[in-house]
Amino acid sequence: MLKIEYSLLALFTVGTLIGITFPIRETHPHLFLLAEVVSVALSIWILRLWLFINKPLKELNNALRLLKNNDFQSRLLPTPHPVVNQLVEVFNQIIDRIHKERLSQREQSYFLDQLIKATPQGIIILDHDEKIIQANPSALQYLEIDFDKIQLLGLEETNILLLDKLAKIPLNYPSEIQLSGGRKYRCFKSSFIFQGFPQQFIILQDSYLDDLKTEKQAYSKVIRMMSHEVNNSVGAINSYIDSLKYFPLADEDLKDDYDEALEVVKNRNDNMATFMKNFASVVKVPEPVLKEIDLKSSIDDIIRIYASTFEADDIYIVNEVNNSIVVKGDETLIEQLFINILKNAKEALLESENERVIKISTEGNVLSIWNSGPKIPEEVEQKLFTPFYSSKPTGQGIGLMICREVLVKHKWDFKLHSLHEGAQFDIYYK
Repeated sequence: MLKIEYSLLALFTVGTLIGITFPIRETHPHLFLLAEVVSVALSIWILRLWLFINKPLKELNNALRLLKNNDFQSRLLPTPHPVVNQLVEVFNQIIDRIHKERLSQREQSYFLDQLIKATPQGIIILDHDEKIIQANPSALQYLEIDFDKIQLLGLEETNILLLDKLAKIPLNYPSEIQLSGGRKYRCFKSSFIFQGFPQQFIILQDSYLDDLKTEKQAYSKVIRMMSHEVNNSVGAINSYIDSLKYFPLADEDLKDDYDEALEVVKNRNDNMATFMKNFASVVKVPEPVLKEIDLKSSIDDIIRIYASTFEADDIYIVNEVNNSIVVKGDETLIEQLFINILKNAKEALLESENERVIKISTEGNVLSIWNSGPKIPEEVEQKLFTPFYSSKPTGQGIGLMICREVLVKHKWDFKLHSLHEGAQFDIYYK
């Protein structure tokens, strides 16, 4: 458009000069000649002015186009105009700075993204409406779910117990969440500003294995020391008792009472040794020798072995595991696991006057053992896998500890919890 205006201006100026001097070309030829010279000089000057102005305008137009297209790699070229050159130089410096900052931000963003993905801690990021927009692999592993199933959902809308509890923790205050099965998470919720709106993020760490390791180191040392002292004492005392049986008595009429008293002391001594052996068994759970085993076969064998024991207590076992479940595991440890779970279920059922039922079933990769006994109080449920804790007056809290040790060594998740009726032990096998 500017080019057309300059052309029209040149034509108008030259036409005006020639139009004024053309009628007097014969009477005043020198004026007409002068008008032609001026017209040519003016045309050259207008052309030079056009070239002088057009290049800077073209570069300015290029600058606008670069900004509009977010192109921060191209640069403007120098022009004949010194003032415009200063503008071009400043513009190129600004573009250089923007390009470096954008590149730095892109690199930092990429590094942060890789860091979030690689960190062993779970990270969940929410938008300004507190909907889930990002979760790293560690968080998804804790939740045992695919991201597309929780994307753009609120924490309380996912029907996941851990997320529901995370929604209730306070901002900027370290918290700890404990779930059934002894699973513990250290959590921290905070916020940041993005595009002018506050957004929340949550960091969670599974502290269960770390706490378990520390806990085991503490009680293992005590148990080993106690076991050593008790076994040494028991052996020596039993030896003295056996020797005392051969000592003659001054009054032979007391022989039977004497032997009976020694036998009572020896039996009590043996019971104390057995008691310590039970505690030591928790420490001595061996590392699993993994091979392919069939969980269905192990369950069938144990039910067959203990069928008469359960029938004697009017306990009915419903085994709904109809298909083979082939996993990598230690057959001996897995059998011990099922024995302890069924024994625990039996003890719970003996406290119930209702119909006594144990049901074993599977769904996906979850093996569930349910019993119709009393519900587990919430305060008891949180302590079930605490070392040596038992809700029973005569319990030692060893059975569930052995279950926990076996499952942890197999790296299988688990939980023992109450349903609307009874209690259920879930095993998430791999």
